[in-house]
Amino acid sequence: MLFKDDKTARLDAETIRKGVGWYRWTHDLVEVTGKDALEVLNNIFVSNIGKVAAGRTKYTAMLNEDGEIIDDVIVMHMSEDIYWVSTLYGPRLIPWIEAHAEGKDIQTKIITYDWDMYAVQGPDSPKAMELLLEQPVSEMKRFAVAENAIAGIPVYIHRSGFTGENGFEVYCAADKTTEIRGLIAKAVEAAGGREIYTLEVYVRSIPMEKGFALKQDFKHLNPFECGMGWSVDLDKDFIGKEATLQIKENPRWRMAGLEFEWESTEDISIWERVYLYGVEVGRCAQAIYGYTVDKNIGFATLRADVPDGAKVTVGPNGSPATVVSKVFC
Repeated sequence: MLFKDDKTARLDAETIRKGVGWYRWTHDLVEVTGKDALEVLNNIFVSNIGKVAAGRTKYTAMLNEDGEIIDDVIVMHMSEDIYWVSTLYGPRLIPWIEAHAEGKDIQTKIITYDWDMYAVQGPDSPKAMELLLEQPVSEMKRFAVAENAIAGIPVYIHRSGFTGENGFEVYCAADKTTEIRGLIAKAVEAAGGREIYTLEVYVRSIPMEKGFALKQDFKHLNPFECGMGWSVDLDKDFIGKEATLQIKENPRWRMAGLEFEWESTEDISIWERVYLYGVEVGRCAQAIYGYTVDKNIGFATLRADVPDGAKVTVGPNGSPATVVSKVFC
C-alpha cells in the first residue's frame, strides 16, 4: 500500500491541520547552569541568546569552524542562569559545550529522563489547553515557556511545536507521565480531537509541508544556504562566524523543495542524487507524501545556481520532480 493511501496517516494529518491532536514526542534535554552559562551559549549559537529573556525560548543553530550546521536546537531560558537546550543529540551537545567552556563557571547535564514532553497541536489546541490547565494560556505568545499545573501536577507549557500549526508542548516530570497522558487525552477529546498515531506524519510529512526540516535535511549547510539566515546575529561573535560571512556573500548550495510527479517515492532513499540535464547537481535529503498538498514532496540540497522551476530527476530510477520553495503550504 502506498503511503498516500494510508487512511490512519491521512486522518492524523487532517486532525492536526483542521482540529487538534496530541502525541508524546520527547527530545533530548540538556540543562546548562552557572554564572557563565549565557556567555558560553552565546559563543556556541548563532543567535544572540542574551536577548532571550527568562520565560522565552529561541530556535537557533550551532556551527563548526567551517560554518556548517552541526545541530539545530531550541534554547529555553528557564530562569536566571538556568537554560534548557532541546535537541535530538544531547550526548553530542554536552562534549561540544564543555570543549568551548574551559575555565568557565558552567555545568551541564542530560535531564531527558527526568521530563516527558507531549505535543498538543492544531488550530483547536487553545481550546484543549484551556480545558486542561489551571492557568489560561490563550494569550501566551509563541516561543514563551511558563509554569502551570494540570490537576495540581506542576508542568511547564511551551507555546511551540513542529507542525506549523498553532500548538503547545507540555513538559511534565517523568514519574507523572501516566497521569498527564490520560488528562491530555481527555481534554483533547473534549475539544473534538484525538491522539495522533503515525510517527511519519508528525515527524516528517506534516512538518515538511510547512518547511520545517530535520538536521539531516540541511547537513553540511550554513544557515544562509537553507533559509535560516534570519537566525544569525552578525553583530556578535560565534563559532564559525568568519566562514559564515564568506558563505553569505558566495553561497555554495541552497536548500529547496521538490514536488514529484510519480505517485510513489518509496524507492527514494535518504541522500539520493539529483540530476539536471544528466548532470548531478545535489542530493535529495528525504521524500514523503504530504496529505495537505496531496502530492509527494521532498527536501534537497542543490547547487546554488539551480533555480526554482527546474525539472530534475532523483535517484537511480530517475523519478521526475520540479524544484520549488521548501515551504509547500
